[in-house]
Amino acid sequence: MKTFFFIFSFVLLSVTASFAQDEDSQGAKIRERMTEYIQKRLGLSNAEAERFSPVFLNYFNDLRKTNQDSKEDRLVQQQKIVELRLNYRNQFKNIMGEKRSNDVFIYERDFIQEVKDIRRERMQGGGGGGPRNKRAGLLQ
Repeated sequence: MKTFFFIFSFVLLSVTASFAQDEDSQGAKIRERMTEYIQKRLGLSNAEAERFSPVFLNYFNDLRKTNQDSKEDRLVQQQKIVELRLNYRNQFKNIMGEKRSNDVFIYERDFIQEVKDIRRERMQGGGGGGPRNKRAGLLQ
């Protein structure tokens, strides 16, 4: 009986770890796609893109942490996000200038909305081909 529970526990932990790795992998892909999407929309040069990517990754990780840490109080969460964006806007400004540093957050919002739309369409069973599938490349 102990052997059964041991094997069952081992299998359960293995499956759980496998799903966690899949989610991390999917999250990494989405972060990568978002970075590429924003770089393309901003029209960054290769030099700017090289400087932008690590700063944006830090911003993305800080934003995720802020959302997780302050989800209890929505107003506090919004205030912390504004403070975070102001801080990173200054860092982006050093890379690409003021106008495009503000546009980062617009394109971030656009990307997130497109991902939500794609997921909603997939959940509704709209997995067929067509013009919508051009956007599906964001998640692949």
